[in-house]
Amino acid sequence: MRSATEAATPQALPEDTHQAQAVRVADCLEAHPEGCTGLELMQACDLGCPTKVLSAMRKEMGYGIRKGWRCVPCVDGTKSRRLRVYILTHRPAPAAQGDLFNPP
Repeated sequence: MRSATEAATPQALPEDTHQAQAVRVADCLEAHPEGCTGLELMQACDLGCPTKVLSAMRKEMGYGIRKGWRCVPCVDGTKSRRLRVYILTHRPAPAAQGDLFNPP
């Protein structure tokens, strides 16, 4: 049994990097080719801020992310509203391997 001081000491959580989050988001978007909303991504991938991760994926990591719209019925089906969805177009290309026999 643990003492009171051991139970009260917080344990360090493993670091969740943007790379790990990007892989989870890409896997989720691949599983849903019709696109996912930011809320769906946040719930499925355990993200803090989905738009920040999506922006980093596009600008820094080389993922292809396209924005689109999904119409969702509301007001008992008499009206519809548009939700922003994100669609994965491609993953980043793997880095080219250097020449093993002719080093620079």
